[in-house]
Amino acid sequence: MRHTRRTVKHSLRKGWNALQPALRWPRWWTAVVLRKLLFRTRFVAITGSNGKTTATRYLAAILSDEAPTQWTRLNRNSEGGITETIAFCRPWKTRFAVFEVGFGVVGSIDRFARLIRPHVAAVLSVFLEHRAEAKDLETMAREKASLLKHLQAGGVAVLNADDPRVAEMKPPPGCRVIRTGSAPEHDVRCENVVSAWPDLLRFTVVAGGQRQEIRTRLLGEHWVGTLLAVIAIARELGVPLDRIADSIARVPPYPGRMQTVRLPSGAIAIRDEFKGSLHTVDAAFDVLRAAEARRRFIVFGDVAETKAKPRKRMARIGREAAAMADFAVFVGDNAAHGERGALNGGMAPERVRAFQDFEGAVDFLRPLLDERDVILFK
Repeated sequence: MRHTRRTVKHSLRKGWNALQPALRWPRWWTAVVLRKLLFRTRFVAITGSNGKTTATRYLAAILSDEAPTQWTRLNRNSEGGITETIAFCRPWKTRFAVFEVGFGVVGSIDRFARLIRPHVAAVLSVFLEHRAEAKDLETMAREKASLLKHLQAGGVAVLNADDPRVAEMKPPPGCRVIRTGSAPEHDVRCENVVSAWPDLLRFTVVAGGQRQEIRTRLLGEHWVGTLLAVIAIARELGVPLDRIADSIARVPPYPGRMQTVRLPSGAIAIRDEFKGSLHTVDAAFDVLRAAEARRRFIVFGDVAETKAKPRKRMARIGREAAAMADFAVFVGDNAAHGERGALNGGMAPERVRAFQDFEGAVDFLRPLLDERDVILFK
């Protein structure tokens, strides 16, 4: 009997490996076939206008400490990354599969969810991005909500109840909802949130009558909603709160997303250059305002996903920089508008500069910085 089981297992593995080259063409339909074979794997899908990559990274770290896990790598949240993640799964081995699901065009999330057929689906937030495809917040909310349509029977929807558009979403009949947020009535909620440099994010999570302190390597209170979703999903998949906390404490931030780096001068750089949509700008500015430092610097490029004209949007950024920073440096084609806004906001001329490229910005900043400074790169 034991020999027979080994023979069957070897045959399955050999057959699975033989299917892999077929993923090159046609990749999608091969993934459909492979997904049907993964009936022992628990599938998780995560979407939202922000926090998807970080949520995927943290959840994968937690689940990998428990059992073999595959997840969407490198922010590849469209068709290529999703089909690739399915290809990496093994029917006889992979216990969990975590998918970051992004929005590309109207209908894309629905299509990806139909392939994934998740046991657990999470929606983190709704902001207006990809304006060429989604003209308003209502359209974006519908697209994000379409992830829930393809939950498996008896599946679980994890919803950020602090976002009113997410809170209104409903899964199919027979599926459960776990609501996360900051209010006492939420199923998984936060208390005692602290994050102001040099203090990294920590908070208390309350879930199922338990309390657990969560310490992270992240900077900024805006990450709490992302981590609450991660915690809710991990608990649903059977991971105890104390082990969730241990795993979270070890995971570093994603490069370029509120990542802290010590520069040769000793100054702390907050790297947040991965994404430039308006809601990420506001969150990064909140972090800089709260930072404990002798001086605060900001190096700014531009804002993405906005209808505002360059002069108007950069003037606004310049005025905000003047109110929260000691020095402001603007880089790129619209840098002069930012410089003008900072000057109009009351910043002294010797403390603000505009450059076409980063070389000029580096030459200006290098002699100024020391170990007591904090500098935001956005």
